Amino acid sequence: MKRPLALRHLRRMHEMVTSASICQVVGDRALLQSPILERGAANDRAMAEEIVSLAREREWSLDERKPYQWQLMANYSDPRPRIVRILERDVFELDGIARDTDDDDVGALAAQLRNERRTTIRELMHEHPPLSLPGAK
Repeated sequence: MKRPLALRHLRRMHEMVTSASICQVVGDRALLQSPILERGAANDRAMAEEIVSLAREREWSLDERKPYQWQLMANYSDPRPRIVRILERDVFELDGIARDTDDDDVGALAAQLRNERRTTIRELMHEHPPLSLPGAK
């Protein structure tokens, strides 16, 4: 049985880990050398395989989209803050997918991907903490 909401969610997650994966784009375009983002890209590739496998099992088709270029990333001297914001946006969206989807397997994949994104954010913030001003709260 096709579940339009779950299918839409699965397609969006597939897009997040393939054509819109900031971790993969950063590595492919050599915008930043970071083992954390390399692990994030490897996690995205593994998640893409799981998503494709679930879609194949359900006989759902996934759209192939043109890869995002993230062209503005080249304008940043340190792209980490922008990368963190993109990953935080993914976490926000994945929270909604995990909560609202009508399919347990899709929800589980969304929760797993959300947790991977959170780990990547934490590691990036630990590696390069944001600057704070003395006396600022």
